[in-house]
Amino acid sequence: MNKKERLGIVSYTNVAPLHFGLEPWAGIEFVRGVPSELNRQLLTKEIDLTLISSIEFIRHSKELRALPDFSIASLGKVFSVMLFSKKPWHDLANTTIAITTQSATSVELLRVLLKEKGINVELVPLEASLQEMLKEHSAALLIGDNALIEATNNHKHYIYDLGEEWYKLTKLPFTFAVWASHRDNKPSEKLVEKLRQARIYGLGNLAKVAEQESRKLNLDRTIIQKYLANFRYYLDLPDRDGLLRFAEKAVDGFDLDRLEYWDV
Repeated sequence: MNKKERLGIVSYTNVAPLHFGLEPWAGIEFVRGVPSELNRQLLTKEIDLTLISSIEFIRHSKELRALPDFSIASLGKVFSVMLFSKKPWHDLANTTIAITTQSATSVELLRVLLKEKGINVELVPLEASLQEMLKEHSAALLIGDNALIEATNNHKHYIYDLGEEWYKLTKLPFTFAVWASHRDNKPSEKLVEKLRQARIYGLGNLAKVAEQESRKLNLDRTIIQKYLANFRYYLDLPDRDGLLRFAEKAVDGFDLDRLEYWDV
């Protein structure tokens, strides 16, 4: 009997179009979780394929290979990787910023942007509400659904969209995640085809996806639909260029040829 393939599914709204129509089949096991936990499970081979944070794909590029045509990327604003601050950017020097523990890529993107702006701060991991994070710190980094909700409803703080800040710096998309597996564990043709079919279905039914996700987040459907329509899900050449630029800036001396993709 063939062993089941274990597919990690990120439980964030921006990923919903990729698995909205994905139903279990014989030979597959779905494992749901936040990016940091699924990253860990992929690296320890507890799961076979998942949407891995781009910084982890970069750091572990000797071990991993990505699908050639899947991404979570944005050109400009992303709306869900947000820095909430009591002060403007340049007044944050020599302060502390509370950072989410749910995504390594967003934290590394913040480090890159701070370095480019010449702002020296201490980043403090803290998983708490925005209100709690800002009690002791000058700013807080939130990602995913929490960031989207806070950015929609928050009118008290300076709010910086890190996707937009990256575009200002590079004029490139920012690729937040790719589907990846270990180099010795190529995904089956059936799994890749199922993922491609699910993406076609999800993007073709974006209004239905937005309706479902809006109920979960208690946000207006039109906000969710605009949010989802903003993403780039195909890892096109500009998205790969953005990924390479991030690798250059995030890892000193990185060999860009190390990023490899499956021929599927």
